[in-house]
Amino acid sequence: MSAEEISFHTSPPRTVKVHARGEDFRIVQLVGNLLVCSRAHGNCCCGWTEKGRAPVNLDLYQQEWERRRIRNKVHLSFTGCLGPCAVGNNVLLQIFGRSIWFKDLNDDALIPPIFDYIETMLRAGRVIAPPTQLASHIYERYLPPPEEGYEALGTGTTEDGGGLERLDPVCLMDVDPATARWQSEYEGRTYYFCAPGCKKAFDREPTAYVS
Repeated sequence: MSAEEISFHTSPPRTVKVHARGEDFRIVQLVGNLLVCSRAHGNCCCGWTEKGRAPVNLDLYQQEWERRRIRNKVHLSFTGCLGPCAVGNNVLLQIFGRSIWFKDLNDDALIPPIFDYIETMLRAGRVIAPPTQLASHIYERYLPPPEEGYEALGTGTTEDGGGLERLDPVCLMDVDPATARWQSEYEGRTYYFCAPGCKKAFDREPTAYVS
């Protein structure tokens, strides 16, 4: 296994301290975000069967995301209109600073390969060419970025120490151990939760949430 594989696919998450509403919060820094356009979440054409689109199988996206255990690497969001309605169903993957647009995802059989592709890039530690099954479903919607490259625009100082002790391992929210109402013990460590639902999910399968 390469250093990149260890860094992006199996290592614990890193946090950044963010100040909001007069308080400091620790937010998990992600590798990316998968945004799935769906009629159920806004006024859009994706999932609109009357317009020739297939229903968007939100459950399958959720199941694949949970099964891969990449919650602390790539976030999954269901959203309203992403814009390019003519080529829906649409999905936008933002990963390693790159936006990858998927079009015409009108077959549930295409959903697992999207997550295979994400996991392959997490292991490689970089954006790579799509597999053959997905190649015809990807297009460039955004103009190329300027040649200057990446420039951080906000808070970027990472904390690899105590910040992780405050994370709800299920939803990754910042939880104060001093005031947390829900907690569980696992392998000699105490985990704190923001809500009973997170504690229940953790207790059911702790290995799904512990790196």
